[in-house]
Amino acid sequence: MLASVPVVPAAAAEPLQDTQRAAKPHAGWQVTAAAKRAAQRAALPPQWMLPEAVLMEAGSDVRSVASSCGLLSAAQLELTEVDEATVLLKRIANRQYSAVEVIDAYCGRAAIAHQLTNCLTEITFDAARAQAAKLDEHLQRTGELYGPLHGLPISLKDQFDLEGVDSSIGFASLCHKPAERNSVLVDLLQKLGAVIFCKTNVPQTMMSAETNNNIFGRTLNPRNRSLGSGGSSGGEGALLAMKGSIVGFGTDFGGSVRVPALANGLYGLRPTTRRLPYARVSNVLKGFEGIESTIGPLARSVDSLDVVMRAVIDAEPSLFDPKVVERPWITATGSRTLHVAFSLDNGLAHSHPPIRRALRETVSALRAAGHTVTELEAIDHQAASALFSRLAGADGGADLRAFLKPTGEPIVPEAFPFTSTPGSTVYELNSLQTQRDAFRQDFLELWQRSGHRLDGITAAGSGKPFDVILCPVFAHLAKMHLGRPHDAEPITWTMLWSLLDLPACTLPLGEIDPVKDGLEPLPGAAFSPYDQEQWSAYSPEAHKNAPVVLQLVNPRRFREDELLGMVRIVEEAVRKQTTLSSSAA
Repeated sequence: MLASVPVVPAAAAEPLQDTQRAAKPHAGWQVTAAAKRAAQRAALPPQWMLPEAVLMEAGSDVRSVASSCGLLSAAQLELTEVDEATVLLKRIANRQYSAVEVIDAYCGRAAIAHQLTNCLTEITFDAARAQAAKLDEHLQRTGELYGPLHGLPISLKDQFDLEGVDSSIGFASLCHKPAERNSVLVDLLQKLGAVIFCKTNVPQTMMSAETNNNIFGRTLNPRNRSLGSGGSSGGEGALLAMKGSIVGFGTDFGGSVRVPALANGLYGLRPTTRRLPYARVSNVLKGFEGIESTIGPLARSVDSLDVVMRAVIDAEPSLFDPKVVERPWITATGSRTLHVAFSLDNGLAHSHPPIRRALRETVSALRAAGHTVTELEAIDHQAASALFSRLAGADGGADLRAFLKPTGEPIVPEAFPFTSTPGSTVYELNSLQTQRDAFRQDFLELWQRSGHRLDGITAAGSGKPFDVILCPVFAHLAKMHLGRPHDAEPITWTMLWSLLDLPACTLPLGEIDPVKDGLEPLPGAAFSPYDQEQWSAYSPEAHKNAPVVLQLVNPRRFREDELLGMVRIVEEAVRKQTTLSSSAA
């Protein structure tokens, strides 16, 4: 039993003592939140309710509960163990599985996942089953698939509007206000044959690396429920780690896809902004273009990312959202020799021992496979972090407070502290955006110079700028639950690439090894007291089962297809090196 981290509403937490907070909390928001939670509980089908004994004895790592609890059949368990969307779609096309069988299995596993991690917000199982039945009828009647995603279950971060369903996005003021229309992405997915069956939890403000709000409470990490599931797409991360979905869509402003991918050991893609349609998606900071949020998928395989990205982009989303950039999806095939630029530390915090090990091993594997690997030329992470924070808080938190004011809802401690930053004038914002553009120009020139740095290193790669960057996602593993305002530093490795608006994808490389990843002295002088504190917070025991995940970044915008191809190449190099090492042992 894990008594230390019960799934309870976050409303019991003490609000921040923020003098700029809106009205004093009152019973209104609490009544609203309680009604919302009651409706959610009522939507959970009784046949998938876990016995109290199972809930009490589940422990810290709950990933195996779906297999051991007896609520799912052997066939349903086998079906939901599939990690590659291509495999599942082929089985549906070959009529090995019907769409109804698939969605029933995933609804059951999602219900179990929610009871253990608190990952869901909206439960739309009945509508999903009805849609799946129509797909089965279509295939039976015509002999043809409805679309390239025929029968594929897809979960969505709470932001994506579903007609007739709430998009509360962590605010009591948005509860019980169902969307009047679908998001453009939802319409496209359904036209492609995908089945939307649930929405997932987010932090209040959606600006936090910890998923917690006053309505649904905190989402736990299924690998270790003492750890966070990341944010702001944290519900998606926990659901996918529990295999309660095969692919889900989140959004990423400063790391909101990649941080949950890190916390839960997933592949998460942050596309360039305006690559996928954001129209009719509920959000904070709407209309702000200093830093833009972007939609991206999370999954347990590169294959699943490629399948959904290709399907949506082939559907020409620019016809339905004027902001979408028109560029076709070209699935990369074959192998190529890469020039990889790697970076381990950012001058703000030393990466934890398991991350250092994984990066060293990956660099070794790439070199053994014949790829060129060089160190990334220094980037000013401190300047990037400061600029990102000033841009993100340019309105002084006015937008975020506007969501809290109608009900007097308090700020959740983990909410990102943009609610108390001073606002900028239009002139000051223009200046910040000019600095952003200059930062991007400097990086472009750094990339162009990188080819010349290869002279004398390898003749084969001479003059070729790096193809991809290899670096941490965090300097730290998945973090313990905070219950306080979180530090800005941990997300600098993700916000940097958001500031540059570059495609980035996470690469899971197993989990912490208690033998290899023991306690070590800080490698060199601490960058700051914060660095020393975070290094000292690491322990193999506290971070038991924590995933080890790195990040790959394409220095060229809108080339997500190329990036996924490079992820495959790096993954294959690591796999070969691991196989050789195992054989030698």
